Amino acid sequence: MTRREWLQAAALSACASCACRAGVAQDCCTLPEVSADAMRIEPGLVVIDLARARELGQTGGALKIVDSARKLEILVARPAKNQFVALDQRCTHGGGQLTYVHRHKHLYCTCWGHAKFALDGSVLRWPNTQKPRPLRALTVERRGGFLRVQVEGLA
Repeated sequence: MTRREWLQAAALSACASCACRAGVAQDCCTLPEVSADAMRIEPGLVVIDLARARELGQTGGALKIVDSARKLEILVARPAKNQFVALDQRCTHGGGQLTYVHRHKHLYCTCWGHAKFALDGSVLRWPNTQKPRPLRALTVERRGGFLRVQVEGLA
């Protein structure tokens, strides 16, 4: 295990208590994961059935898409009635999980709350002097009762 991997593992294990205790994370630090029956994965595309993904049924809802085999971790949020966003769910600073804070309309790193990102993936706050790295924002399209998230390189 490299030093970086060890530091990331240590940071991830500390995540649960930091942002929650500080009161910055809404609904604690975790987002619900979309159920397997509410989505399907196609080449270059994740399709979410909005009737089955209840978290996205109302403004302010958010969930995550996780597929370990495909190294897929995406956060999907509904910041406004007719708006959906999808971004990578890992912080570009230390690899911690991100959560959606609807009240402020941004993504917040659950590990110590150091990094904060806008819904377009741009950096709002960065913890050190390294060059900030934005999140990858994905194209989202609603077609009827389905949300289509384009993921380049997804097989």
